Amino acid sequence: MKNRGMVLLTALLFLLVMLLMVASNLYISQLSMKSAQAAQQQLQLEYHALQQHLSQLSGLDPAELPANTINLPACPGVYAAWSDAALQCELLFLETSMQSNNAPLMSRYNSLVLRKRVRLPEVP
Repeated sequence: MKNRGMVLLTALLFLLVMLLMVASNLYISQLSMKSAQAAQQQLQLEYHALQQHLSQLSGLDPAELPANTINLPACPGVYAAWSDAALQCELLFLETSMQSNNAPLMSRYNSLVLRKRVRLPEVP
């Protein structure tokens, strides 16, 4: 009788250990699936933010300047062929940021745009 009880106890302990191993593997696979989904959401957010930023850059109306514009006292040396009085340069800072609604994910893109304007002398 003692041998049967010992075999039963050993079998139950073995089943308990196997159950714990299977449960831990399922938990780990569930965590890895959640992290893969979070990475996929971050990639999608990055893609949409970059798409929106590039559309802002391509659709930038020269007549409308954002509030964060810096008038440069002199244009960069690439434009040295123009006289200083005729060429005016402005530096624009464009920023696009997106945040996910259901997860704490954020993506941001920044660009500096140099805008040049030729001012013709006024004829009296």
